[in-house]
Amino acid sequence: MSAPTTDAVLEALKGVIDPDLGQDIVSLGFITRCNVSEDGVADVVINLTTPACPVKDQLRDQAHALVAAVPGITSVQIEMTAVVKGQDGPAREAAKDVKHIVAISSGKGGVGKSTMTVNLACALAQTGAKVGLLDCDVHGPDVPMMMGLSGAPDQVQVDGKTVLVPKERRGVKTMSIGYLVPDEQPVIWRGPMVHSFIRQMLTDVQWGELDYLLVDMPPGTGDAQLSLAQEVPLSGAVLVTTPQAVSAFDVTKAISMFHQVDVPILGIVENMSGLALEGRVEGGEAGSMVSLDLGSETHELPLQAGGRFSAVFDVFGSGGAEALAQKHGFPLIGKVPIDPGVRAGGDGGEPIVSARGEDSASAAAIRETAGRLAQRLAVKAFSSLPILD
Repeated sequence: MSAPTTDAVLEALKGVIDPDLGQDIVSLGFITRCNVSEDGVADVVINLTTPACPVKDQLRDQAHALVAAVPGITSVQIEMTAVVKGQDGPAREAAKDVKHIVAISSGKGGVGKSTMTVNLACALAQTGAKVGLLDCDVHGPDVPMMMGLSGAPDQVQVDGKTVLVPKERRGVKTMSIGYLVPDEQPVIWRGPMVHSFIRQMLTDVQWGELDYLLVDMPPGTGDAQLSLAQEVPLSGAVLVTTPQAVSAFDVTKAISMFHQVDVPILGIVENMSGLALEGRVEGGEAGSMVSLDLGSETHELPLQAGGRFSAVFDVFGSGGAEALAQKHGFPLIGKVPIDPGVRAGGDGGEPIVSARGEDSASAAAIRETAGRLAQRLAVKAFSSLPILD
């Protein structure tokens, strides 16, 4: 039998198809190293478009299986790397080293938009991405409390200009008006002042190289949204809603506003999508049932090992965000259930994706949402096809 060749391995790797881009990883240029030794050891590096790729493990396993099946291959080493590709277009002056700027917005307050923004930023950072978080809600800046940060940011001189150094925690660089004014002092600004603040936060902050800069917008469709869209070309916007009809109704106004300023909608996140309940029945055996009374409904749940049970209940209804996404032609990228740990983490400065492991349904849902967001941005940056908005 002849020794295996690099060409044979590359031919095998053409069988791995990126599910989003619809092409094989060789044609896409994802293979940055492919070496085959004389004794049949294949050493392959697959470089993806985002470290948060939700199908990363699937692609690795497929590649490993296909290469291992090449005649003469005795061992396979697959290394997964990632380099985020920025959006095409003219270079921007503000935040010029940031590859993607994404607005996180909502049609109304009280839907958990800031909580979602903070946790999405932390979830992306956990994958190894370089992440920033800009709090543009000047009238209700919640990011400092949710990130467990306080105090004035440092200042440095860059090319003779004084710039602010973002405060960093959990691998996320952050900036907020909450660092610049006392906690009890209200910010009473008209539109031009909000516009000036947003411009300064993009031009006078040392963001450095970032893969993603998430911008926590104030609720509604006011000055901040318009100012951000005017200052920098956005990669897109993510809309946060809840299952209630009134929240979905208000989101339609935000959709129209982003359409008017030519900002693509990357997707919608349904927060408070059911109530996540977990517990344990002392002495309960696996397979036996427990009854839970929720208002006018009774739910029978099977017990798991150790008498544990878990379920998600639709206390605010369901299907609203899905219908909204289908109507406007963009995807529902996440459904996050209510979890007391989300509130506790926000109040205590420990986002739930950082404070809780895989035992939290909400934390797992947010991590999945972050992966889908990164996936949408990667497709938008890599493909010449327009993203539906």
